Amino acid sequence: MGARREARVAVLKALYAREMGGVREIDELAAQIEEIHEIPEKSALFFRALLENTIENLESIDKEIEERAQNWAFDRIAVIDRNILRLGLAELLYFEDIPPRTTINECIELAKSFGTQESARFVNGLLDGILRHLDIKKAKELDDR
Repeated sequence: MGARREARVAVLKALYAREMGGVREIDELAAQIEEIHEIPEKSALFFRALLENTIENLESIDKEIEERAQNWAFDRIAVIDRNILRLGLAELLYFEDIPPRTTINECIELAKSFGTQESARFVNGLLDGILRHLDIKKAKELDDR
């Protein structure tokens, strides 16, 4: 498993633990996950940055997911799928050095490993739709300049 994939798995576990009633504070949560999950040194900064960006922007990330998840009530999305979507959207929004298709493919792999049979298709469809929406939004912003 690649270093960044291991970091994504660790972020997913942290988000899941947080949502299931675990630690809420980012530093304490990160320390707990780092203690039980061996994160390679070269991906430790990525782990922290992705976790922080996801949690610090959770409200706007959740709003975007909710708006794009047509025919799905946000709270009815499986906890694992919801957290894969959250970290994927955070990566799409705040890590411009990572190609969007790489992010989506990594999230699909997380869904295959940790979700249900339908998770990979659901995550792929939703993140792809969000990416198209973000591209359109970005293009409109450039046109308005």
